[in-house]
Amino acid sequence: MGTTCIVGFDDNKVIKDFIRIHVESLSGEKVCVSRAYPDYAYQGKTIRYFYSQKPFLKKAARLLPQALYHRLITAKELSPPAVLDALGGFFASHNVDVILAEFGATGAAITPIAKQLGIPLIVHFHGHDAHRQPELTPERLAKYCAMFDYAHSVLGVSRFMIDALAGLGCNEKKLVYNPYGPRDSFYEIQSSYQPIVLSVGRFTNIKANHLTLLAFSKALKEVPNAQLVQIGDGELLETCITLAKVLGIEKNVIFKGAIPHQEIAQYFANACCFAQHSVIPSYGDAEGTPNTILEAAAAGLPIVSTRHAGIKDVVIEGKTGMLVDELDVDTMGAHMSHLLRNPELCRQMGSAARKHTKNNFNSQQHIHRLQSVIDDARKKSHH
Repeated sequence: MGTTCIVGFDDNKVIKDFIRIHVESLSGEKVCVSRAYPDYAYQGKTIRYFYSQKPFLKKAARLLPQALYHRLITAKELSPPAVLDALGGFFASHNVDVILAEFGATGAAITPIAKQLGIPLIVHFHGHDAHRQPELTPERLAKYCAMFDYAHSVLGVSRFMIDALAGLGCNEKKLVYNPYGPRDSFYEIQSSYQPIVLSVGRFTNIKANHLTLLAFSKALKEVPNAQLVQIGDGELLETCITLAKVLGIEKNVIFKGAIPHQEIAQYFANACCFAQHSVIPSYGDAEGTPNTILEAAAAGLPIVSTRHAGIKDVVIEGKTGMLVDELDVDTMGAHMSHLLRNPELCRQMGSAARKHTKNNFNSQQHIHRLQSVIDDARKKSHH
């Protein structure tokens, strides 16, 4: 069996949790390539400097005087044939026979190389790469169409995303619905269902953290001793801190900033529900299936959120949580208030959420679907 090359994680930052699970859980040999075209890197080293299918020419080039080398060679190293040559050498040296591209843009960039080298390509979309309108330029869409044409399979994490990818031109026979699953440790959390609303996620337009804050301010009128704990950072954090002061509720809101993933469990263990007011902003972006909502459900918390993208796939309205239309902070506040005053209802809905998530959105299923696609691509290419 050959090696799966996972392209698209950044080795200089914390690897996103869903990519980490792929790296840790897919079977067989794996190599991970970071950075973007043409500066792909392996273990921190730029591939086009260290790999080639023509090592003799590479050595000869380095014997040239430095000024001449930079004038004649550096430009060539950045050329498509040189990048193709270097990646061809890298893939050959690691016995790569399947490429898994994380995110659509990553897949689009590597499609011409995969095609010329005859290596099967699988592309896993995760969110903005399928929905963010300003990034879906005619040039990007043309590259997506070439990618859809060549790729063995294209995976998306919500039914909303699968529909969007079909709308962008992907053959529906190639599309695979593959939602995430929370880590097993979340199933072990037992909440005490205190009057605390928990919200975890980046402070950014798509998650509209300020609208969760506005909804909570309405719930506070009914449950004045309640607390909102917001975990995460991002461009809207300072706005939300200021808004809490303007609303006069800063004593009831705790902003924890970004905290290590392993320290989050304690906050799930105290909350009565999990809230997130995801919206489609003016430029057309959308969530995939938010992992934090899956984690909260696994931890036994009812979800209060919006009828947005993959959230609708995860939450059974009235049974595992309560959903509202985007921008409807009044109804969201009423749902928060209802749960804050009824810990036994939180326990019942949370138990149903845990069971529903375990049966339908677990990591093993996510990896199994992806592994099956990789195995199928490998088998067909070897025939």
